[in-house]
Parts: sequence; C-alpha cells; structure tokens
Amino acid sequence: MEKIQINIQLDPVRDGTNFIPDKISRKDRFALIMGTNGKYRVVDEDEAMGILDELSGVSESDYLGKSTYLAVFNANKILHIGCGKFLIGSAIIIKAGIDGIEMLDAEEVEEAKKEFVGRLATLVADGQQISAYEIG
Repeated sequence: MEKIQINIQLDPVRDGTNFIPDKISRKDRFALIMGTNGKYRVVDEDEAMGILDELSGVSESDYLGKSTYLAVFNANKILHIGCGKFLIGSAIIIKAGIDGIEMLDAEEVEEAKKEFVGRLATLVADGQQISAYEIG
C-alpha cells in the first residue's frame, strides 16, 4: 500500500496530495437513532449506512408527518393493535431526497426529534404504560 503524502506549503502551483479518495466523510451530516422511550443518539453516515444495511430485508419505513424525514425500523418489531400499527423500540431517521436517502444536518436532527416525539402514543398493558411510535 502506498503511503499517502500531503504537501501544503502555501504554494497553489505545487501543493496537493497523491491519493484519490474512495468516499467522503462529512462531519456535518448525521442520522438520528430515536427510541420510543425518548432516548436518542446521533450517528455519522458510516454507522447509519451500516445500520440500514443490517435492516435490509426486514425493514419498514414511515414518513414523520408531512415532513421528508423517514423513520426506518425493524418490521418484525411492529405491533398490530386494533386498526393501528405501533413500534416499540427504536428507529433510524434519515431524509428522503430526490436521488434517494440523505443524512440530516444539526437543525434537521432537532426537527426530526420533535416530529418523532409528536407521533408517540401510550399503550397500556397489565396496568403498565408503554410509549410506542404510531406508524402511519
């Protein structure tokens, strides 16, 4: 493997590098993992793509309200109660774009949190109350 060399001497004619990147890692783009218990974490694009790969074949998705935010979750974790569908667990939230999925910026992460929390319902079983995401 060839060692990557970077030369920056503040000489625009000669400065540069000898490598060609195979991917771009942006520090300002994220996905949101949101749990029905209200907990959340923000992940980078690499981790988000890994999670989406693992969900491949067992996933279902749902737009958060009328937004372009898309909650993707394990379809095997869906509860069918009456005429409704509910998720207890967590979902990865990304954005639907023109050319496919997109990551979120910091402001969109906050908006997506609010949209997700706004869809939480309370289910009652044996006197216990459980928060669940209403799919819909």
